[in-house]
Amino acid sequence: MACNYHRAWRHGTALEVRMPTLNPDMRFLGYVAWCLRRKHGYLVGIAFVDEQTLFSARMGEQVCRIERYCRQHDVHDDLQEVQARALEWVQQHADEFSHETVRKAFAQPVLD
Repeated sequence: MACNYHRAWRHGTALEVRMPTLNPDMRFLGYVAWCLRRKHGYLVGIAFVDEQTLFSARMGEQVCRIERYCRQHDVHDDLQEVQARALEWVQQHADEFSHETVRKAFAQPVLD
């Protein structure tokens, strides 16, 4: 998982990822896998402590991306339109968030 941050993080630093827009109590423990300087801040790659934590964090990320997709398409209060846009996003991107894809991503560092 990767997220934008205003400052750099040292490789291996323990982090607690939060998603307060989804749930104020939602927290995922992880470590900085990599950190790339960007034009406006940093992109921080986060490795999680186990496969279930990774999968849960990716599901939270997916919800955030669907909400962003709906906002980009100016979807607000019409529930049917929100559901249609969410389904559209899922059809385009669900494979990236499947359990199999997450399992492969989790296993990949061990194989390299």
